[in-house]
Amino acid sequence: MTHVLTELEGQVLKLTLNHPETLNAMGPQMAREIRDAARLASDPAQDIRCLLLTGAGRGFCSGGSLGMMSGDGASADQADPVSLGTHHHYTLKLLRELPFPVVTAINGPAAGLGFSYALAGDIVLAGESAYFLAAFSRLGVSSDGGLSWLLPKLVGWARAKELMLLGRRLPAPQALEWGLVNEVCEDANLQERALELARELSEGPTVALGTLRNLLWESWELDYARHLDEEERRQLLTFASEDAREGAMSMLEKREAKFRGC
Repeated sequence: MTHVLTELEGQVLKLTLNHPETLNAMGPQMAREIRDAARLASDPAQDIRCLLLTGAGRGFCSGGSLGMMSGDGASADQADPVSLGTHHHYTLKLLRELPFPVVTAINGPAAGLGFSYALAGDIVLAGESAYFLAAFSRLGVSSDGGLSWLLPKLVGWARAKELMLLGRRLPAPQALEWGLVNEVCEDANLQERALELARELSEGPTVALGTLRNLLWESWELDYARHLDEEERRQLLTFASEDAREGAMSMLEKREAKFRGC
């Protein structure tokens, strides 16, 4: 893969969107490669315990390429034509269903589809120069990537409509204030800080962390009574993990737990 670089840092899989001359616009090749990278991450044989997604150069992702928007993605490879359903929405579903945490490090603009991929992180870090942009109304099209579902839940109804309808930039410091990101870092320190957090998560109780992230996602879809039932069912499963036994022993022995992710 050339448009999405993969790098294994311990049990952290780092994915870097790599077409910096377009600020990592999601052209057909990148769409295929990010899908394949998500498939790689979801393969249990890879023994991955955290995913880190970022961009090369001055931007995280400037959104779908103009060529893709005009339909060129379908003609570029008839054996694997690109569409939202078969690629981006499929990939975002894969990321949502991963059994371990996802960290996104937003360097520069995250626009359109890039905005959605940024919010795929359980922990979202942003550089000081980063900004978010729902640019759809500027292009005369409606949204994709689940952004119209996510934003009202993350920033509230009024702010979501402001971002979606007016197509205004949301700078990183304001995104932090609105609760859209977890931390804003100096640009020069962003990658180091993101990898530090990803490694910390990769050394945690992966079964519990994966269960927690799924419960949090599902909390938007289930009513309270059903969610209580799911918490009960899932906690019984996590109690059976080796990490749960290690956590209990470490408390009894008054030492730091050494989780194996199983």
